Amino acid sequence: MEKVTSIESSDGSMMEIKNMTSSNEAMAEIHNMKTTNALAEKIHRMESSTRVLDKGLEFVALLTLIVSVSLAVFGVFMRYFFGVSYGMIEEICRYSIIYGVFAYIGPLIKKNEHIKMDLMDNVLKGKARLVNDLMISFILFFSYAFLCWTGFQWVSSLFQMKLTTSSGTMLMVIPTLAVPIGMFFGCVYAFHQIILIIYKTQLSKS
Repeated sequence: MEKVTSIESSDGSMMEIKNMTSSNEAMAEIHNMKTTNALAEKIHRMESSTRVLDKGLEFVALLTLIVSVSLAVFGVFMRYFFGVSYGMIEEICRYSIIYGVFAYIGPLIKKNEHIKMDLMDNVLKGKARLVNDLMISFILFFSYAFLCWTGFQWVSSLFQMKLTTSSGTMLMVIPTLAVPIGMFFGCVYAFHQIILIIYKTQLSKS
């Protein structure tokens, strides 16, 4: 009787251990699912956080392109049919497209279409690819931050000297201001990508 009782108690203990183990595994799995869902939600919020800014900068780039092409056509029409040339119109045509190009730097970073080596993307997979993208984003962030700071210094010096463009009717500050503005948005988007890639790396680990 005692042997039977001891066997039954040992079997009961084994069942309790198995139940506790399965319960702990279930709790760990639930915790991992919650962590994964939380990271996925953070990534979704990060990706959608710049949606309004994306649309605004895309609109600015498109608007400056339309202005540049329209003024170019108008300038050619006036020159060939009326023999009249306006230096200011030519400069607005030239500098508006510069503003559009620099304004669209940020959305290009988010779309992962900035200048980089596509070979690395084709070779690297998974976590290694995320680390490569993180390194690129860090380089972009510090490069844009430096260029933004030096760009504002450049604009400030031009403003103090009161330099004008070749036509003599526009301050040189107006076209050169596109550089630090574009670098600022590039810096913002590069930092945004750094945070996003960190979240994605954590998600791949979970």
